Amino acid sequence: MSEPPGPPEPPERPQGPQLRAGRSVVFAIILSLLIPGLGHLYAGRYGRALIWFIGALAIGLILNQETTLSSGSLVLVTALGVLAAGDCWWLMKTDPVGRS
Repeated sequence: MSEPPGPPEPPERPQGPQLRAGRSVVFAIILSLLIPGLGHLYAGRYGRALIWFIGALAIGLILNQETTLSSGSLVLVTALGVLAAGDCWWLMKTDPVGRS
């Protein structure tokens, strides 16, 4: 005797660097490293893109008030880019549909 068929299996989530609509995670990360928020904009996350960009702009304006930039300023700017890239990667991996 054969068993009755069970419920259909849910469709698999996209795997690999290419996600919905040809959006590349690697390209989004590179954009976020260059300008925080740009990778989010590419991924279709307009609200987060604006938040990251305004944050980067505010930090840039604050650092511009100093006469000489210290190594701490370089670390701060680098950390902001890395955090933005990590956030963009996490968003694209956990929610590839692109909901804002």
